[in-house]
Amino acid sequence: MSIRASLEAAVVLSGLALLPSCPRQRETPPVELANPAHLEHLYEAFEAEGAQLGAVWIYCEAPDYHLVADPDEGFTCVDDVARALVFYCRYYPSHPSPEVLEKVRTLAEFLLYMQAENGFFYNFLFPDKQINTTHRNSRPEAAFWAWRAFWGLSELNLLEVEGLSNLQHRSHKALDTLVARMDTLCSTSGDKLIFDGIEAPACLAELGGDQAGLILAGLANYYRAEPSERLRALMLFFGNLLLETQYGGPDSAPYGAFLSWRNYWHAWGNSQAYALLYAGRILEYQPFIDAGLREVRYFYPYCLEQGFVNGFRLAREGDSLALADIQQFPQIAYGVRPMVFASLEAFAITGDTAYAQTAGRLAAWFFGSNPAGQAMYGPATGRAFDGIESREKINRNSGAESTIEALLSLQALETVPAAVQVLNAIKRNHYGRD
Repeated sequence: MSIRASLEAAVVLSGLALLPSCPRQRETPPVELANPAHLEHLYEAFEAEGAQLGAVWIYCEAPDYHLVADPDEGFTCVDDVARALVFYCRYYPSHPSPEVLEKVRTLAEFLLYMQAENGFFYNFLFPDKQINTTHRNSRPEAAFWAWRAFWGLSELNLLEVEGLSNLQHRSHKALDTLVARMDTLCSTSGDKLIFDGIEAPACLAELGGDQAGLILAGLANYYRAEPSERLRALMLFFGNLLLETQYGGPDSAPYGAFLSWRNYWHAWGNSQAYALLYAGRILEYQPFIDAGLREVRYFYPYCLEQGFVNGFRLAREGDSLALADIQQFPQIAYGVRPMVFASLEAFAITGDTAYAQTAGRLAAWFFGSNPAGQAMYGPATGRAFDGIESREKINRNSGAESTIEALLSLQALETVPAAVQVLNAIKRNHYGRD
């Protein structure tokens, strides 16, 4: 089947009625795919400055899955603790227990502990529990770990749980400080830069559309918890910037994809479509929804037909756009989860099961529908492998990022029967069983 034919077959739309939440269709109880057993193995609690903090190991090596601390980085980081906090905040409503709530508390306390005086965050912590203040990916600045901390703490504020109000109140200061920093990020928002003939907003030339997408998702959470005109204005600002990074359509590369940084697209952290769909639903703002649907509708089927894509460069050749430096590997859970999230959000907005089916096809990557033909996640253990390096080579380590990104994907998917049905059909094709 041609790319065009497969795109058209996958995405017959049934209208754009804004719905308040995802259609559940719960004739039968949801299947639990997300098993946090390995995440609990990665979790470690400790005391610092009179507070109980929670950490998750960055690196965990096969075959016995032991902790490996990096001498330059440390053993845990804000990036992964924030991911874990998002997972447990979403896990607690369906699995309320003192143990899960304690993880929510300690992981949030870790993020607050790692915030620097300037409002940004240090990222890494050494095994002796000293903050790594010197590594280039641990400095308190406008970087992924700051926005991921914002995302995690914003999820904390969506929980309505007795006993969390004090922690949530304390987190508001951290969130508000970051919001103030966001106000200063893009003073050159109207300017453009050109890379290989591709225009990009000047203020995203360093920040990147990928980081702006993460910011937008966190803002949408915080707006739900504490609505204000200031947050709404920031959501519109960052969302409209992202609209300028989208290129192509059903017949032209890159098929509606949002570029990640300058004129490059990469799979990891490609949360722009999800953020725009989610923010568009919260704000009832159709331009964000239309743009997000465009990527899900045209680009994701292209990625599936290619056996997934790790990255490419977009360049202008005369009057047309062309993909260059296309890379298929490595493939990691962090590259799949944003697409699953966006597809499910598209289904939540439209009610069109074609989007739920796309989510199921994407999530099948975890169960062997990938170029290596091997399962990357085991429901019995909750362990997700760190990546596919080639058609012949799997990285069987299982650290925090891969584990949590897999869990977030399957946690979101398992409540949508139309997505689970497609996933199970693909699993039967690979293994002869659900």
